[in-house]
Amino acid sequence: MQENTWFDDLLDEIYIQVSRSHAEKLLKESEVKELAARSEAVLDHMVEGVAVTDTKGHVLLHNKSFCRFFPDETRIVGESLGLLAKKAGIDDLIEEVLSGNHPVHTEVTYSGGLSKTWSLLGIRTPGDGAPRSGYGIFLFYDLTEMRRLERVRKDFVANVSHEIRTPLTSISGFAEALMDGAIDDPKTARSFLEIIVNQSHRLNSIVTDLLHLATLESGKASLIMKPVELATQVDRILEAVRSVAKEKNIFLEVEIDPPSLMYETDEGKMNLVLSNLLDNALKYTPAGGTVRISGQLLSGRIEIAVSDSGIGIPKEDLSRIFERFYRVDRARSRELGGTGLGLSIVKHVLELLRGEIRVKSHPGEGSMFIVSLPSK
Repeated sequence: MQENTWFDDLLDEIYIQVSRSHAEKLLKESEVKELAARSEAVLDHMVEGVAVTDTKGHVLLHNKSFCRFFPDETRIVGESLGLLAKKAGIDDLIEEVLSGNHPVHTEVTYSGGLSKTWSLLGIRTPGDGAPRSGYGIFLFYDLTEMRRLERVRKDFVANVSHEIRTPLTSISGFAEALMDGAIDDPKTARSFLEIIVNQSHRLNSIVTDLLHLATLESGKASLIMKPVELATQVDRILEAVRSVAKEKNIFLEVEIDPPSLMYETDEGKMNLVLSNLLDNALKYTPAGGTVRISGQLLSGRIEIAVSDSGIGIPKEDLSRIFERFYRVDRARSRELGGTGLGLSIVKHVLELLRGEIRVKSHPGEGSMFIVSLPSK
């Protein structure tokens, strides 16, 4: 009887120890799974692409963002990162990371259809001392948009400097000529003064347009929305340019359907849009041509088109005409007095009004700018 009791006690102790070990194992497995889930969640929500490889460069795991860097690859795990990266011309950098014991951080630019700029950080983790032990950890960051914005900023500063310097040089030069004696000749003095006045007006236009852009881009521009009759609005804008059209012998056409078409907008800001589009149409349409403004309600949106029979825009320039100071023909634009900011203002105003603009144009066949806006 005592022997049985001793044996039962032993079994109970073994059972308790086994149960405890099993519980601890389950707890550790649960902790490992939870940790793995957290790590996976963090990795998959990273903007940067992350890949872990063995020392031969074969991908062991990666996050979702990594797939954006190699979108054409259907299979990544198990593949050689060096071969994947060869298309981008960075396979040598991968090899440098895997063969060394120091981190590699560099910026690479390559053209794979579209030019892209990547920041690459790679490091090999130390192993257990055995040959070829450890892992390669690689982080990819897409700098393409950042570098594009930097170029736009640099171009903008350069263009502003150039555009402002031109009228300032004229004003300064002719003012000095007047001081040096040209003022004593009434005919010459008047001619020089007219140039100074024209150039000061041009300088004022550039500054005014820059202030418009600064206000629109700051996010502080307020909207005063109210019902506007499109035909009346267009008629007021045309009234300001009829003399220019008459002088160039350009025929103005208006077609609003229906004539009483109403829409809700900030009239002042929409006047900027229509005035700039109309001004461009008149500038680039030769004598005897036609400029037409039409408006209609289409699928619940107001669609306004400004078309001309002018010189048109080359296909390669269409994607850039809304950039600040971008000119298809710089010499001709300056001759006609444009600031190079009009279409950029148009784009920003329409973004503020939840509108869109598209362009149809062919060299020698004229251009059509189509504005689409919510009707309410």
